Amino acid sequence: MSGFEVALMTGLSAASSMAQASQQRKAQSQAQALQAQQVQQQTDELQRQHAKAEEDRQDRLKRAAASQRAAFAGAGITSDGSGEAVFDNLLTQSQREKQDLDDQLDRSLRSLNSSMQFNLLRQPRTDSFSTAASVVQSGIGLGRQLGIF
Repeated sequence: MSGFEVALMTGLSAASSMAQASQQRKAQSQAQALQAQQVQQQTDELQRQHAKAEEDRQDRLKRAAASQRAAFAGAGITSDGSGEAVFDNLLTQSQREKQDLDDQLDRSLRSLNSSMQFNLLRQPRTDSFSTAASVVQSGIGLGRQLGIF
């Protein structure tokens, strides 16, 4: 084989390696985009669930306060003094429930984000230096087979 043929084969090998690396990067980008889309959908769903739970919490608080007011009115008790303490207790319990809901949402979102970051880190990455090194190694191996090196 002539030097020209070796150079041509090395060039073709390099082009093939570069095309393969490009396809790999494209597949990785698509996988990352899909994963990001899935995480966004899960995040949106968690936020919808949180909003619904918050709405339910507020409705329960309103119903409990209205029920308590009705009970006080039926018994002839005013809402000041111990009645006010009962309403404060209802509000405190509701605020604790809200904090629990918020904490649960935060944990879920952090878990989603960390799982996405972990998956992105686990994906193999190819860089230009690795591709070039692979091409050079292919060319050297081919040159040795042909007795050029």
